[in-house]
Amino acid sequence: MYRGGKRERVKVTDQTSHGTDEDADKRSRTATRRRLVASSAGVFAEKGIDGASIGELCAAAGFTRGAFYSNFATKLDLAVAVFENLVESLIERLDSELEQWLDSDAGTEEVVTRIIEGVTDQSSNMNVQAVRLELFLAAFRSSEVRDVVRPLRNKLYGAVENALGRVAESQHLEFTIPASDMTRLMLTSYSGQLTDRMAMGEITDQKVIPTMWLAFTRPAGQAEH
Repeated sequence: MYRGGKRERVKVTDQTSHGTDEDADKRSRTATRRRLVASSAGVFAEKGIDGASIGELCAAAGFTRGAFYSNFATKLDLAVAVFENLVESLIERLDSELEQWLDSDAGTEEVVTRIIEGVTDQSSNMNVQAVRLELFLAAFRSSEVRDVVRPLRNKLYGAVENALGRVAESQHLEFTIPASDMTRLMLTSYSGQLTDRMAMGEITDQKVIPTMWLAFTRPAGQAEH
């Protein structure tokens, strides 16, 4: 630009570069948060939410305390994020894989077991189960925690209920009890047995899921006598 016969330098901000830096920071923070969530389940399972220290949670993820506090205010917030991640992962998995399971050679009872278990890795499953139990105890003691955990639990139940309904429909079956009751019964029975096995150090497979599926389904249109 010229003004009064002299060249005036105009400072131009590189908006593209600025935006790129912000995107990189956001990706880095997201990756840090995911790593903290992924690594914390094992620490919480071993130490409990109250017993685990911020240092231990950071060490498991390979981060400093600063990384923790830039993503979570408290250990409870991180534990909630672990449960939320479980719910979201299960919903995504059901959306992407349920039809493949139904089209595969897997038996109906096996597909239902995959749905209820939510994850295939038993060690991970037990760690997340331990965090879930810790959160539910916290919810029992605090209405504030309860208000956070309840919608996540309801979202999980809704996704499982929908998946079980799709399995029943694909096999021309119907439930002998309301679908919501069927879902709650299967999830709480599985959870209770898993908790008992964890407490006793047992690793045997559960049989309750296929047994309950057979007990509470029947061919569609078959009236009770």
